[in-house]
Amino acid sequence: MKIAILAIIPHLAAMLSAAEPLSKIAASFYAFGYVSGHEKVQIMTGAEAFQEIQLSTANIVGPVAAVAVDGSLRICDKPLTVEGKVTHPVLSTAQLPPGIRRALVILFPAPKGGKEPYRSLVLNHELQDFPLGVYRMINISPHLIRGAIAREYIEVKPGGVANLEPAGQPGAVVPVRFEFFDQGRWNLLTETRCAIRKDRRWLTCVYQDPVTGRMNIRSIPDRTPVIAAVNESFANP
Repeated sequence: MKIAILAIIPHLAAMLSAAEPLSKIAASFYAFGYVSGHEKVQIMTGAEAFQEIQLSTANIVGPVAAVAVDGSLRICDKPLTVEGKVTHPVLSTAQLPPGIRRALVILFPAPKGGKEPYRSLVLNHELQDFPLGVYRMINISPHLIRGAIAREYIEVKPGGVANLEPAGQPGAVVPVRFEFFDQGRWNLLTETRCAIRKDRRWLTCVYQDPVTGRMNIRSIPDRTPVIAAVNESFANP
């Protein structure tokens, strides 16, 4: 009898683990580029529930206020029926920083031959980490970049992420200059002017065009509303 009971314990533990509720976070999405045929994606909101969103290369989409996660966030394709079973093929798996409650998920087309069509990067979208008035710089190019807005200066290594917050009175027009380091010297990336704003934040990506080799910078205003905290978890249906 003791042997039988001991044999059952691991099985019960596995059942209890499988029944643990998924966590919920709020998530917004930005597509740096589209994978053809996957401009719309499915976001899991429950054990068997999904919400479809239309990705955008011009705007940050969301937030989806109750995204279900289990340490990672899966971005899926529309459902398929295979051998009588409905399945959602995974387009990208976004790894989540521990304790994150609000995420900004950035999608990039994956290199050919990749396991999933999209690569994804997750940033903390909380105001404490990404405040209003800040430019969140993401360097996905192979070169070191540096830049300044007004007197605020920043350097970002390849693959790096950093915040740049220009100081000054709201409405003041200030100079902007960014450069990248290549072939032993600094090269101009962009030079312009902008107005200081404290009611908005920006997602700014520096990248190298894979076809032309030209370095580019793209800045997207983040108009995502600040939302109330979502529930920590939910029970599986």
